[in-house]
Amino acid sequence: MRAEVEQSDEKTRKLFYKQKKFMELRPDYPSLGRTKLKEVVDKYGNALWEVRLDGKRRIVFVDREGVAVWLKICGHDEIRRGGTISVHDEY
Repeated sequence: MRAEVEQSDEKTRKLFYKQKKFMELRPDYPSLGRTKLKEVVDKYGNALWEVRLDGKRRIVFVDREGVAVWLKICGHDEIRRGGTISVHDEY
């Protein structure tokens, strides 16, 4: 995920780090739009969560005992299709 963020445009990087900070300070912050995804899992079968990045994109993560493991920035369509979200990194 780190490489994906660092290779993104400046606006995406700023938005990502802003949302990440809100998640660390106050995971229930309303503008995050934190939602558990239905019928979507990671490659290990773990439930996934999302927070808003902007109007069209979401940040997908796994909640590991209260710690967010950031996985991928993706569009609504990829999330809503169901199935498995694929990421390149091991976690």
